[in-house]
Amino acid sequence: MRRVLGIVIVLVAALSAYADEPVDTLVAKQDTLQVLVGDSAGVMVLADTIVEVDAPAVKQDTVEEKGNILTGQYERLKDGTRIYADTVIYQGMNLKLDLATTILEAAISKGNILSFEAAWNIRLKQRYYPTLEGGYVNAKASADGGVQESEGGFIRVGLDINGLKKHPERLNAAMVGIRIGTGLTNYDLLGVELNDSYWGKGKKVDFMNQFRADCWGEVVAGCQVQVWEGFQMGWYVRFKILFTRTAKDGQVMPYYIPGFGYRDETNWGVNYYIGYKF
Repeated sequence: MRRVLGIVIVLVAALSAYADEPVDTLVAKQDTLQVLVGDSAGVMVLADTIVEVDAPAVKQDTVEEKGNILTGQYERLKDGTRIYADTVIYQGMNLKLDLATTILEAAISKGNILSFEAAWNIRLKQRYYPTLEGGYVNAKASADGGVQESEGGFIRVGLDINGLKKHPERLNAAMVGIRIGTGLTNYDLLGVELNDSYWGKGKKVDFMNQFRADCWGEVVAGCQVQVWEGFQMGWYVRFKILFTRTAKDGQVMPYYIPGFGYRDETNWGVNYYIGYKF
């Protein structure tokens, strides 16, 4: 009887000590307890006994932080890497400044055409880029023996689609898209030669304080590449089709259209951008 009572007391004391010890792993803790047992001759000896204590489950840190689909608070891994899930709609915006149009048109026209252009777009689901482009032009253009002195602005709206595979961090894109553009021109036409029965052949006339709005469509293709941090570079090639090809009664149309170029049924354009992603 004393032998049994001794074993019980030792076990109870051991279990009480383990219950007070904090457990911080998911693996069952085990240890060895020495208890008094009797051998075949009735002599009390120490023997090893294994006691297992089940530890409660410990809640681990959440691996991902879920993103808000409207504000663009992205999902993140524990190391901070962003996960641009398809459920995250808004993924930042880009502001870009065109260098090619300004430099090329000034060089080709020998300084007679000064053009400034900027673009803004937003990134949706790593695939779609709604785009707004605008600019200002001051031009002195010659055609058909006359001279146009003008200034005006233009705006284009459209959508680009990224054809590259989605990636959590890369901002590179290869895009195709469409645009609708309109250009507003205030202009004077000097020395325009008219040939009709009223004015006579070779009569030169000046048309002052003229105004015209033109509209066109574009198909564009290009790319943008992340070069450092949020800074980007990229280019576009544009094929333009003029929609407004006829003049109102008595109006002489301008030779040069802001945002489109020299008046023709179709035209081409090139842009080279530097930009920053916000």
